Amino acid sequence: MSKTPNPSAYKISIPYARALFNFSVEKNIMHQITADFQNLDIFLKEAEELQKYLNNPVVTQASKLEVLTKTLKSQINAETFKFLVLLVKRNRINLLNSIITCYLELVYETASIKMIEIETATTFSNEQKKCINSKT
Repeated sequence: MSKTPNPSAYKISIPYARALFNFSVEKNIMHQITADFQNLDIFLKEAEELQKYLNNPVVTQASKLEVLTKTLKSQINAETFKFLVLLVKRNRINLLNSIITCYLELVYETASIKMIEIETATTFSNEQKKCINSKT
């Protein structure tokens, strides 16, 4: 999961995350949207150029929608994609990382899951990773 967003982005992101969470529960698609957001969180970390493109205020909404359609539409739930389109149309796509963080926090809180972030001086070995995961 992404690191905690800046306070102003977080404040704006909460209503979007909460609305999507409530919608996903109501439509019984929380698991699909959660999986999409978990995957998007990882994908956006790896695709820094895409993130910069989407966050660029000079790039038109039409161009952003075209890129999202080509890269993500076939990979994610239709409702998740509609949400991304909404963010583009409201000029809030730059808050996507923050909204993902807020949404996942709501899901984890509902499921009583605590998220931790571990930073180390050296990379964990696979055995160490397995040991940590087994304790969760």
